[in-house]
Amino acid sequence: MHIFEGNLKRFGSGYLMDSNRSNFREQVCQIGVLFSILSGFAIPVSTSLASILSIGVLVCWVVSGQYLVSFEILKKYRISTASAVFFSFLAVGLLYTPESFSIAARNLFKYRQFILIPIYLSFFLDPKTRHRGIQMFELAMVITLMGSIYYAFSPLNGLDDPFINRSIFKNRITQNILMAFLAYLAAWKFLEKPRQRWPYAILVFVATFNIIAMVPGRSGYLALAILVCVLMCQRLGLKGLIPAALCIGGVGLLAYNYSEIFQGRINQAVTEVNEYSVSKIRSRGVDLRMEFYENSLHLAKSNPLFGSGIGSFNLKYHQLMQEKGQVSTANPHNEYIMLLVQNGGIGVCLFLSIFWIGWRATQAMSGLDRALGQAVIAVYFVGCMVNSLMLDTTEGSLFGYLVGIAFAGGISCMEAEDGSSLPKSPADNGNQTIVRDAA
Repeated sequence: MHIFEGNLKRFGSGYLMDSNRSNFREQVCQIGVLFSILSGFAIPVSTSLASILSIGVLVCWVVSGQYLVSFEILKKYRISTASAVFFSFLAVGLLYTPESFSIAARNLFKYRQFILIPIYLSFFLDPKTRHRGIQMFELAMVITLMGSIYYAFSPLNGLDDPFINRSIFKNRITQNILMAFLAYLAAWKFLEKPRQRWPYAILVFVATFNIIAMVPGRSGYLALAILVCVLMCQRLGLKGLIPAALCIGGVGLLAYNYSEIFQGRINQAVTEVNEYSVSKIRSRGVDLRMEFYENSLHLAKSNPLFGSGIGSFNLKYHQLMQEKGQVSTANPHNEYIMLLVQNGGIGVCLFLSIFWIGWRATQAMSGLDRALGQAVIAVYFVGCMVNSLMLDTTEGSLFGYLVGIAFAGGISCMEAEDGSSLPKSPADNGNQTIVRDAA
């Protein structure tokens, strides 16, 4: 079991390839890899299990010495560095937040995925490990899909109500976002080898149907539309936006005419947007969001550069709502606005730099590593405009996990660009061929 795939002399640390590392630490490293892989299954299924596994990954990372790998990656790999710098800046907000330390620290802990990214990168350097990690995520979502379909057609679960929530392990918003990633992965694999992987086409259809016609979550509609655009651009370049638009428009038209759930959610959104400026009643999804945005931007004016400190949003917003007599919230449902209030313009810029650096890093990658990396960046970049995806436990954890899987492949690409050979691990002393991506 190797701890780094690549020429570590270029990273300036001979210790990382020390063949005399104890068997105990080697076994702990393997356990860390196993916990990382299993996290792909746990994140969509159980928050508690995912938290336990993340703690296990952290412990194994320390005990096995993988932290040395992460430190070397931090110095050379910008996506890892950007995530660590961003989290460090959030932590600085503990020094000036008006909120109590315990509450502020809990809020900071919600962004732990940015610390886990360098850790996951060190455990997902092996292409086979990345492949298994993606498979575990797919397995969890296939189980979710089967449960949702069973729940939809079960005679015991209120089929008279077309808007019944048919989500299984997570709420409808979260499930639809995660299901969109399953549809994307299945579509990518089908298009790579249509004849050998035709069952993936069926999975794409069923997953898409589940998002549009079974589970009422508009964020899932948005994520699916983004992923269609990303997939078409990956296959056809910018001109792929044309078939993507036709596909989205055609499916949307069919869904609007034949799915009560889809039609109801779209009509509700349009009505709420139109009535926002003329009605003072804010009791539903879109109009409340717009009110949250407006009030939050007002709060951000008090300290536009550094913000009011991590964990301060709830306190500041509640104080403002006492003056206005409106609905209070601890979540503005917009990650950029949340960061602007709590961490100012600097925090938002550091956050955006992660997307920018990540997207540029994918240009040197290949295969599913590159495709998945671009898909994750695109969905979260846009999705954070309508939801606090990083603040939400499952969505935030998934971001760290998928970034760790996808961008670990970029480290091997960095080595290949320099023409350096990749040493084999003890586990690969045979004549096994190392696959370059997780397809």
